[in-house]
Amino acid sequence: MIKAMQTQINKGLNQVRQAFLGIVARSGSKTLQLTGLTDETLQDIELYQHVGFNSHIPKDARVVVIPLNGKTSKSIVVATTGAPVVVNVSEGETCIYDQFGHQVLLHKDGIKMVGNVEIVEGGLTVEKDIKSKADISDKTSSMAQMRVIYNGHVHGNSPQTGSKME
Repeated sequence: MIKAMQTQINKGLNQVRQAFLGIVARSGSKTLQLTGLTDETLQDIELYQHVGFNSHIPKDARVVVIPLNGKTSKSIVVATTGAPVVVNVSEGETCIYDQFGHQVLLHKDGIKMVGNVEIVEGGLTVEKDIKSKADISDKTSSMAQMRVIYNGHVHGNSPQTGSKME
């Protein structure tokens, strides 16, 4: 009798799909098309991401698929890896990055950003020095251009100043 019950339980469990790995066939940020086990195609699989974080999962990335209630047709993707661009981090570091090479790396010495930064709303307040290895400009001109104008200016017939702005 126990053997018969075990057979029935195993038969029932075999009808419940377990979590599995898939490959992204059509990319997206909300739903994906996946290639699953034995080259099966899964259409419009919902991608679950953390609130406040949204990324477009690239083609050929590997994903973890959870079939809700054990049904393949009600699957969701809960994790991704294996995109063409991957940033490796050291112990304690966190990095947000995209497939274009831009990144924000939080590490023990501070924050390193790769790529252009644009502040669309709000301002920027800095409590320490600002240093640049390139030119600094506002809506009118650059600081280098301001130096050229200042160093070349005179007031009426007075001689040009002896101290130049460097």
